[in-house]
Amino acid sequence: MKHLYSLVLVLIALTSSHLSSAQIVYSLPATTPSGCDGSVHFYDNANYDQPDWTWTWYEDSTTIIATGDSVVSNLCPGLYSLVLDSAGTILTVFVTVTDPCSNFSLSMYNTQTTPGNCVGYASASPSGGMSPYSFSWSNGSATSYQYGLCSGTYTVTCVDANGCSISGSAVVMDSIPPLNPGLVVVGDSSGSCNGVASVSPTGGVGPYSYLWSNGATTSYIPNLCVGAYSVTIWDTNGDSITSNFNVTNPCAGLSFTVSTTQSIPGNCIGIISVTPNFSFSGYSWSNGSNSLTIYNLCAGTYTITCAATNGCSVSESITIADSLPGSPFNAGLSLTDDLSGNCSGSATILPTGGFAPYSYYWSTGETTGSIDNLCAGIYSVVVWDATNIDTMYLSFVINDTSTVYGNNPYPNGAINDTLYTDLVTNCVIDYTDIDSASLYQAVYDSINQNLYVTWAVYSPTDTVYLSDTLGLAGAPGYYALTISVYCPNKSGNDFLTIQGVIYFDGTTVHYSTLGVAEHALDNISVYPNPFTSSIAVDNKDGLIRSLKLVDLNGRVLSEMKSVNSGMVKMEQLESVSSGTYLLILSGENFSKAYKVIK
Repeated sequence: MKHLYSLVLVLIALTSSHLSSAQIVYSLPATTPSGCDGSVHFYDNANYDQPDWTWTWYEDSTTIIATGDSVVSNLCPGLYSLVLDSAGTILTVFVTVTDPCSNFSLSMYNTQTTPGNCVGYASASPSGGMSPYSFSWSNGSATSYQYGLCSGTYTVTCVDANGCSISGSAVVMDSIPPLNPGLVVVGDSSGSCNGVASVSPTGGVGPYSYLWSNGATTSYIPNLCVGAYSVTIWDTNGDSITSNFNVTNPCAGLSFTVSTTQSIPGNCIGIISVTPNFSFSGYSWSNGSNSLTIYNLCAGTYTITCAATNGCSVSESITIADSLPGSPFNAGLSLTDDLSGNCSGSATILPTGGFAPYSYYWSTGETTGSIDNLCAGIYSVVVWDATNIDTMYLSFVINDTSTVYGNNPYPNGAINDTLYTDLVTNCVIDYTDIDSASLYQAVYDSINQNLYVTWAVYSPTDTVYLSDTLGLAGAPGYYALTISVYCPNKSGNDFLTIQGVIYFDGTTVHYSTLGVAEHALDNISVYPNPFTSSIAVDNKDGLIRSLKLVDLNGRVLSEMKSVNSGMVKMEQLESVSSGTYLLILSGENFSKAYKVIK
């Protein structure tokens, strides 16, 4: 038998090219993975009929399982062979009985997640076998795919309709992108070290650590001058990245070409022509003009602000002077109230600038620089200089004791700071029936630096409440609040003035009368008032450290942060609109606010 098997192998080598299983045999697979109901069929038996040929079936080429049969059944999945023998000529045919799971396979797919997040994806795709398929994942899922996976290994078992089972695994890993600094640099546009640099790192594994070349260890550094800098960033894994950068001044070198034609006293014939030496997207003038060349200008200072296309804002102030001697015309008004009730009030005009001599016309008909014997009431005066061109109109109120109401005495007779307001016309009050008036409420808004004041006017039958908003940007101290109320179109010259006193500690308003020791600024001279283009302050003792002009909403219009002793002048106020303002004079530990009018 051993020699016969050797002979078979040799004959296979010699005859296999002339005989294949597809020519003479075929198989039927088993119906289940473990079933033995497969079969093989020898359908070319007519060409190899018996007894000239013997038919012998083998399992695994060694074990005889049948002889002389053209069909062999009840076969388990495996390799079988048919040996045909005729007078020493031996032919061998191999055939395989398969099971239904032999072509069943599973393809796995997955994506990565990111550190600290669960955004991975995994899926299983079966092929072969028989649908429908069922899935069982190691994390309990029963679908063919999964979203929102954290890093880890996920195993799935897939079973088809025949009961065939196959398993696969998906490994979801953390992807760590490269460390990126996210560096943003804002240039030093003013040339005064206002550059800024910041980093917003991505990639790596947070949290991050920082070290700037100037020693800072935060993600944001301000107040950078023009120059070269660097920043190094480390992540939790110790990976680092260093970025070098420069802070530049994008606004350096941006300028204007300017030509001017001067004015003359009493006439407004000045001209300014401006050409920006840079690319720009828009511009505006302090006097509201909308052309690069502006005409009919009076003496004064005019400012153009131009928006450069690189994001800079460039300003230039140009002064138009009178070609003849002269200074801006201003009228200084000094008042004395009729507090004795016997018409002892007075008013004096002390004009400056323009061209003397000056002329006056009061609403009382007088034409002198000073009038007296005034009763309580509303008055006006017109003042003009020798050119008959510069003219100023002023209206004012002379108070008496019957029209002044105060709800608190001045503490120690001294007030550090004073706020005033011009009340809008209020025609609700019957002036003939007022019993009293007082400061009813004062609330401070620290965000907008506003003081919201409510005044109460009492009569036998009613109480009228008046609301007012005052700018309060000063230092802590006492403030005298005054409001003048009148309605000429209803009550003629009837009016009243309400006065009150508060103490401001910097954040909260108090009504208590606390002691005040600072009186140093009580006798400072401020003129001219009303003003046009400048305000002068006599700082003869050098007590004043700074000046600030604010409107009644607390908005700063002009500021001198450091002043010397002697005469101090705040100039270039031509662009300030007509109205009432506060001039705040500040010493080392105190301040005082003066009402000034334009």
